[in-house]
Amino acid sequence: MAAGLGSTDVALLLMRLVVGVGSFVHGKGKVGAIHLFEADHHLPRWLAWVAAIAQFAGGICFVLGLLTPLAAVALVIFYCYATYVLIYNKNEPFAAPGKHSWDSGLLYLVIPLAILLIGPGRFSLDRWLFG
Repeated sequence: MAAGLGSTDVALLLMRLVVGVGSFVHGKGKVGAIHLFEADHHLPRWLAWVAAIAQFAGGICFVLGLLTPLAAVALVIFYCYATYVLIYNKNEPFAAPGKHSWDSGLLYLVIPLAILLIGPGRFSLDRWLFG
């Protein structure tokens, strides 16, 4: 069966919404308690702020499809580091039902990377504003 007209654009929108909302929520928690994020990950305060804002603002931009390539780069960098921490610093398994694992971090990394390579799709402010 052939894919429906615009099904790629709908898929891109759904991926942007899921990653965007998830990133926004996680970033909002970091922005609201930056000292905890900073201490938990042994980061200098300025880097904790950069990471939190990248996740928070990147999530908003992903939801809107606004400045999507910049948001995607910020999210890819953030989630690359986050996944690295989960694997090497916290020694978490790839997938562990009922436990914390790094498979979801990998999804948060790969989806923005795919959107960076493909583009935000027809249902985005980028498309409306920049063509």
